[in-house]
Amino acid sequence: MTRPLLAGIAFCLLGLSVLYAQSADYTIDTQDAAAPQPQFKGGVDLVALDVCVKNHDGNPTAGLKPEDFLILENEVPQRIAMFSTADRVPLAVVFLVDNSRSMFGESLDHARVAGAKFIDILRPDDLVEIMSFNDRVNLRYELGADHERAKQSLNDISATGGTRLYEAVLVAVRDLERAQRRRTTEYRNVIIVLSDGEDTHSRLPFDDVLEDVRRSGVLVYTISLRPKHHHQAAAPLWQMSLLAFDTGGRAVAIHDLAGLVRTYEDINTELVSLYRVGYVPSNTVRDGSWRTISIRVPSATLVVRARSGYYAPRPASPIAHQSRR
Repeated sequence: MTRPLLAGIAFCLLGLSVLYAQSADYTIDTQDAAAPQPQFKGGVDLVALDVCVKNHDGNPTAGLKPEDFLILENEVPQRIAMFSTADRVPLAVVFLVDNSRSMFGESLDHARVAGAKFIDILRPDDLVEIMSFNDRVNLRYELGADHERAKQSLNDISATGGTRLYEAVLVAVRDLERAQRRRTTEYRNVIIVLSDGEDTHSRLPFDDVLEDVRRSGVLVYTISLRPKHHHQAAAPLWQMSLLAFDTGGRAVAIHDLAGLVRTYEDINTELVSLYRVGYVPSNTVRDGSWRTISIRVPSATLVVRARSGYYAPRPASPIAHQSRR
């Protein structure tokens, strides 16, 4: 995508800052749409991937080694430069909970219970943040390790208003990016979105938000509450599916609220079973282009999932170059 993203976002967001709770702390940074690329070995750009490997029964597969993975960038094999197993990477998870008026009653009640149970099974060093979204995006608990306070904040969420889904995702991405720049410990950044309907109030186009999410390297898991119609199960909304697919996460449609707790448990099991694999691209051209990624393992019985690609770094601007001289 090569449209003038920054100008479009900046224009749209001039009138949006008032929509967010705690607006003094909570504005979307429109000066840097692209998340900083990870650095490796003296400034070389490293592409880091969170890779899910499951057997045909849907269970995570442990015990794989670097030599078991083949990474292709634009169909060109890459050399693995970094590898770690899931238990070595703590989580930084943002919960995005739809609290529009359509979530009133059972839906929001089940969302609170399921969210609390997910927090209960996080590891002590995992970080969590709670946000709700309707007509505005509300920060309920800032990213931190006080899991009890995070759970209590879920009880403060009530249902009213419309659905500002896309902007809520963008705010969550910005929060994770800011936190990542401030810390030295490596975390796996994750957004879990729960919603029962389509976006009705965002001013930003979905494509612009998707491009920002792609640049961020954040894993997005989406949960769509989709009741059955005429005894047929509805699929997740296509926007929710695309957010998950392009980032290496997963899109789930829930047709029975009783299954929500199990869905959160399955996501947790997956998150603590991911491999972190990184490579320095053989293509060193800094052209800002989208580059596809595919990953293969030797066994045909294993199913592999990771983000679909990444944006190459952009060339340095002449102004930036002159300022360094």
